[in-house]
Amino acid sequence: MIKPLLFIAILFHGGIFLAQQQLENASFENWQNLGGPTEEPTEWSSIKTSDAGSFINNAAPQVCERSTDAHTGTYSVKLTNKSVFSVIATGMITNGRAHGDTDPENGYVFTEVNDSQWNTPFTSRPDSIVGWFKYAPASGDKAKVEAILHTGSASNPENGTAGNFVGRARFITSSTVGSWTRFSTPFSYFNSNTPSHVLLVLTSGDSTIAKNGSIAYYDDIEMIYNPVSVEEINPLSVIAFQKENSICVQIPSTNSKSIVVKVYDLQGRVINTESKLNIGTNLIEKPKNNGIYLVNVNFDGKMITKKIVVSN
Repeated sequence: MIKPLLFIAILFHGGIFLAQQQLENASFENWQNLGGPTEEPTEWSSIKTSDAGSFINNAAPQVCERSTDAHTGTYSVKLTNKSVFSVIATGMITNGRAHGDTDPENGYVFTEVNDSQWNTPFTSRPDSIVGWFKYAPASGDKAKVEAILHTGSASNPENGTAGNFVGRARFITSSTVGSWTRFSTPFSYFNSNTPSHVLLVLTSGDSTIAKNGSIAYYDDIEMIYNPVSVEEINPLSVIAFQKENSICVQIPSTNSKSIVVKVYDLQGRVINTESKLNIGTNLIEKPKNNGIYLVNVNFDGKMITKKIVVSN
């Protein structure tokens, strides 16, 4: 992995200059150590370059490789779950660093804030992350794309760092996808903080229960911005709260033709969706389990997210 560089697109919109950050080498055209066991996309890393040291890294299978089956350009990244010593190693890459362990339950990816080789500075607040993928899962497996905007240190799984999370986006699929297909998933924001870094992980398997042989291809990962969302609608005027057996969402006056509310848990799963909303207070059935949830209000594609604590 080489020190991450960011691509910043400068757009002119409504008399305001807007800086939009993108990840470097998100189309996987540039590679290092080709033909070797640590073949990886530049700016990304895999389990072969984890922080676990040479013994574990040498024993780990090569789960990441360059592919000429690309959505655009010449190359994409191919990830493959592989079995070694009766353990299934999940195909994965991250723009942070992997923590390797002989027990998959102890593995994670993380932002190493004190070493620029293993972190990606990022101070924007995108609305969603999109990309293109193909997937050939073994029975019962799932592939995942996850991005965490954060301050300070962060890891995935969170390992006590969730308090640093600013926003999170997660795409999960278990479907066989034989041709290049676009995915898109929104960021859910936990607070109004400005992030300092972004941590991504792309996989071909379902974490510690991945199945041997699942293969995923990824290409053209991109952050999407809708900068006019807060100009048209004041986020403070959108209110979410619990009342008895419902989540109440207060919608301000708006010219939006479509208003959709989705309730997410902190794992990124959609718990409830409501598309028939009106100006004023709307009632949505609350989740069955207590906990923290994210209420995402979509005004014609422009999104505002609120955090709510659900209890009995």
